[in-house]
Amino acid sequence: MDFREVMRLRRMHRSFLPDPLSEGQIARIVDVIRHSPSGGFSQGGSIVVVTDTAVRFEIARAFTDNDPESGESYIAVAPVHLVISANEALYHARYNEPDKLAVTGGAEIRWPVPYWFVDAGAVMMAVLMAAIDEGLASAFIGHPDQKRILDGLLGLPAEVVPIGVALVGKPGEAPDIGSRLRARRRAEADLVHRGRW
Repeated sequence: MDFREVMRLRRMHRSFLPDPLSEGQIARIVDVIRHSPSGGFSQGGSIVVVTDTAVRFEIARAFTDNDPESGESYIAVAPVHLVISANEALYHARYNEPDKLAVTGGAEIRWPVPYWFVDAGAVMMAVLMAAIDEGLASAFIGHPDQKRILDGLLGLPAEVVPIGVALVGKPGEAPDIGSRLRARRRAEADLVHRGRW
């Protein structure tokens, strides 16, 4: 599929079919992590693939008030949950290696923004694009207490911080909200500034 077509089709789905995905589809989607941007090639992003129904239902139960057994929770229905995380410690370790310290005069760089989260966001977007490329639907969700919730359910190490969960599956029937979204879409001139603000 052409990249611009993938971007045009990208949206946050709220309706999935419960049909399982093939291992090949899942493998191709998560493989994008190996080619996603990573500051200094720190490789601090990670993905936990969750397909177990009971665990998916626990995530849905913790993230919403909907009963996952009711069939009304699109989170529970999505057959694949991809928990995307960042590990800040790997960035500090990488930027304290000799080649990086040689460039900075022996001190770790001053991080202007937390690039571990920037890179995890790039992984998230790559995962959503890869799902579309497979002909699937996707969404990205988060919860204010997701670290505690996902640590408990998935045994994440203390230094691994989940940025959220990508839901992937075959698209279900969803209401057409395209015209409403188009009306809310900001003009390009409000988003893109050329030369200066």
